[in-house]
Formats: sequence, structure tokens, C-alpha cells
Amino acid sequence: MADAGAARERSKGIAASRLISRLLRVPLFYKILIANGALFVLGAAIGIVLAVPMAAGDRGAIGVVVLFAVTGVAISLVVNAVILRLALRPLELHEETALRVREGDWTARVPESALADRDMDRLTRVFNDMLDDVSVYRARLRDVAARALRAEEEERRRISRELHDDTAQVLTALLLRLRLVQRTDNPARQREMLGEMRADLAEAVEGVRRLAAGLRPPPLDELGLAAAIEKYAEDACRSYDVSLDLDLTALRRRFPPDVELALYRIAQEALSNAARHAAATRVAVQATSDGDELVLLVDDDGQGFDVAVRSEEARGLGITGMMERASYMGAVVMIDSTIGEGTCVRAVVPLPPEAT
Repeated sequence: MADAGAARERSKGIAASRLISRLLRVPLFYKILIANGALFVLGAAIGIVLAVPMAAGDRGAIGVVVLFAVTGVAISLVVNAVILRLALRPLELHEETALRVREGDWTARVPESALADRDMDRLTRVFNDMLDDVSVYRARLRDVAARALRAEEEERRRISRELHDDTAQVLTALLLRLRLVQRTDNPARQREMLGEMRADLAEAVEGVRRLAAGLRPPPLDELGLAAAIEKYAEDACRSYDVSLDLDLTALRRRFPPDVELALYRIAQEALSNAARHAAATRVAVQATSDGDELVLLVDDDGQGFDVAVRSEEARGLGITGMMERASYMGAVVMIDSTIGEGTCVRAVVPLPPEAT
């Protein structure tokens, strides 16, 4: 019996909780209207209770008091409903705009309302500013995606061109020369031709290795970030006869893979710009870390450029790509350049707690 009583009490408690929850989910308009209506009814009831003793014995007077109270409550509720509907109209405009945005209309904005007070005007401005920021962010994402697709296609075109112009032609030539070797009866001539073919084949293999290393440098996975940047910097500077100063002590440990890849690509682009395009004679690469962030500097004495007048389109995918890679990690790439005095690329990468 006790268990049955406890179960009934729990059931009543659950039912009451559900009722309260449903009441709380009533729209704001009806909440305010019901609350005001309850106050009006209570005031009318108190007025009737106070007026009835004064009109005792006069049934007509009592009827007039009751009719007056009921009419007053009805008129008050109607007037209150109209005022509330007008006062809450700006909120309805916010809801309508939010629904339009959710359905895909990113141009929707909350219109100004003559019924809005100062606080509601401030809320409207903040809401519209937020939608403007979202639209800018969406446009930037579309632009980044389009540039990434163009860069991917350009990279595929470059790989296809290198494979066709270098590797495929070398292998085709080797096939033709192999047929000549088969038709040659002179052993000395065969050995000479095979030696030449071996040299050409070694050159083709080296070209494939360079192509593979450009796509994903083996030292980055095998030896770490410092070794990968050092290898690329030495190769690039040797190819263009540029002196190199390296200080990568802060990078001689492993970092999260996304940090290593982003820093390597940033260093790769900065070194490539310095060696190939800036006509630099000296490049310095330095890395420092204070435990909370990692800083990579690539400084050259090349011809430089005017950062202030370089539009994002004129930068090309190189500089823009560096900045976007950094932004994906919450990092920052700063470029300081003066015409005739060189360029300094500074990448600051915050390190996650597990990396520090």
C-alpha cells in the first residue's frame, strides 16, 4: 500500500511538472496577456467584493457593479492585447528574418520598425551586423574553396606536364634505344648504349623522386619539421646561388601534424619567393618558441614589394595561401617588405597544450 501511495504521488508530481512545462512554453504574447488578465480579474473581483456591501439590498445596483466590472475587464484585455501585439511586432520581425535566413535567403535583414524602442533598435542593429558578418564569412569561404580548386587543378596540370614532358619522353626514348640495342650485333656498341640508357633512366628516376618530394616531402614524416625545412631551403638556395643562414633549433622536436605541415608550406612558399622571384642574395630562416607559441621567420635581402598597394588578387595564391593556412590553425602570417630592401615573412603559431 505504501508503495502504491508513493507511486501515485510520483505520478502526480510528474503530471504537475509536465503541466508547468507546457505553461512555460506558451508564447510570450499569451504569457503577458494572461498575467495582465489575471490582474484585471483580481482587481475587478476585489472591487465587486468592496462594492457589494455598499449596495446591499439593491439588486439592480449589484448587477450594475458586476456588469461594469466585467465590461472593464473585457475592454482592458482587448486594449492590452492590441498594445502587446504592437509592442511585440519587432520581435516577430526578427523571427521572420531568422526563418528566411534558415531557408537560404542570406540577403534577409530585419527592417526598421517605428514601434521599436531603443533597446529593440540596438538588438536589430546587432542582429543585422551579425548577418552581415556571416555573409562576409560565407563569401570568403566560397572564395577560398574556389581558389583551392583552382590551385588543385593547377597542381594536377603541373604534375601532368612534368610527367608528360620529362618522364614519359625519357621512357619513350629509352624504349626506342632498347630496340636499337637489340638490333646491334657489336658488343662494345651495346655496352656503350646500355650505359647511356642507364644514365638517362637514373635521371628519369630522380625526376620522379623530385616530383614526389614536392607533393609530400619524405623528411617531414621521417625526420621532422626542422629537417624538412632545412632540406628544402638548402636545395632552393643552391639552385639559385643564394647564401643561407639557418637557426631551426626550436623546431628539433615533433609538433602536431597540422602545425608541421602548415609551417612547412609557409616556409616553402616564403623561400621559393625569396630564391626565385625576389632576386635575393641572402636568406635567413629562424625559428623560436616560448612554449605557448612558435615563431618562424624567413628574411631575405631581395627586391621587395609594397605591401600596402598589393591587393589580394595581385598577391596570387602564394601569399594568400600562406595566410589561409595560418588562419586554419588560429595562427597569423605577417609580411613586412620594402622595395629594394627585402622581405620578412613572420608566422606565429599558437601551440596547443599537449604540444607544449
